[in-house]
Amino acid sequence: PLYLLGILIVSMTAIGKVIILLPQVPDYFIPIAFLSILVSLLFTPVLSAVTTLLLVILFAVNTQNLGILPVLTVGGMVGAYTASFIHQRTDLTKGGLYVGIFNVLAILAVGLVGNHSLSYVLTMSLWGMGSGFFSSILVMAVLPYLETYFGITTDIRLLELGNLNLPLLNRLTIEAPGTYYHTIMVASLAEAGADAIGANSLLVRIGAYYHDIGKIVRPHFFFENAGSSENNHHEKVTPSLSSVIIISHLKDGVEMAQDNRLPQVIIDIIREHHGTGLIAHFYREALLKEDTKNKELIGEENFRYPGPKPQSKEAAIVMLADSVEADFRFLPRRNTRSIETQVGKVIGNKLRDGQLDECDLTLREIAKITQAFSRTLAGVVHTRGRYPEEMLKKESKIG
Repeated sequence: PLYLLGILIVSMTAIGKVIILLPQVPDYFIPIAFLSILVSLLFTPVLSAVTTLLLVILFAVNTQNLGILPVLTVGGMVGAYTASFIHQRTDLTKGGLYVGIFNVLAILAVGLVGNHSLSYVLTMSLWGMGSGFFSSILVMAVLPYLETYFGITTDIRLLELGNLNLPLLNRLTIEAPGTYYHTIMVASLAEAGADAIGANSLLVRIGAYYHDIGKIVRPHFFFENAGSSENNHHEKVTPSLSSVIIISHLKDGVEMAQDNRLPQVIIDIIREHHGTGLIAHFYREALLKEDTKNKELIGEENFRYPGPKPQSKEAAIVMLADSVEADFRFLPRRNTRSIETQVGKVIGNKLRDGQLDECDLTLREIAKITQAFSRTLAGVVHTRGRYPEEMLKKESKIG
């Protein structure tokens, strides 16, 4: 949101003004990288560069010291650039180090041009290095609060959630191992689909990891965890109740996500990844078990997920990957042609059912996603070539 950008600019201006007013602290200590790193993480590097440059000019005019112009500009731009490579919070310290090093180089250049004394240049260099570390400390202190109170999910937060050893994902591994394997496959498919159309592949992958966490509550009611047909818990209940149990994993997943303080974008994927789709298996079973007179009383809406339909491209990609992976498990012939046909069929059914009506996926993007899914699944089932030892054994047997 724009008001957050305004808050960051005002905060940076206030910090800079305080340093300017302190006579014992040189202007080189202004932590301009604090602003550039945060804006790059929360918005875009381009916006970060523009706002940083404007504030640098403001500080230079205010102090009537053109010497700080190249130093603050270099430090700010390095901060904006290094933010692109920050994958965990400890990387912020490295970013501060890089900013400090480039501050020192810029101060040395200014010192040479201005013919300053060696002691002055060395002293200012220390302040420039300190500015880099001070910027990273400020970012580490402020960023968690900005993520929490403004509901912003940075790539750092998503990468942290991608740790498969986190308690929630670890529970999924132990209590619903079949679902865990399913989520890994869905994540691979979804990431490939997102890359194909330029969507947020990191968000898609992490969303896929968590999309079925609600199955932890009743894992054995889901076929991937049931094992043999003898363990079919649905045989003991009616199709209507089975439908209710299957649908409940969405509500359970949302509640577990909220209890574990997952970002809203992940919660949205959990809630939307089935849209308002029909649980066709149990709907057909309900029709078969009822006599002709009562069939009209069975409402299709009772066997549909409550929704909402996917509201973003990322949620829609997870939905498609989830359906394709589930269908792929039952594919009798697994070759390139059958995979392409089945993937197209599954996605076409979702499209005809109106599940993609509320997201902004285009038909061209859907075609690219279909191709990406097919390539990924074809790679999973590729045939291993025989090694020379195997060929020699076969020849010896023939001989």
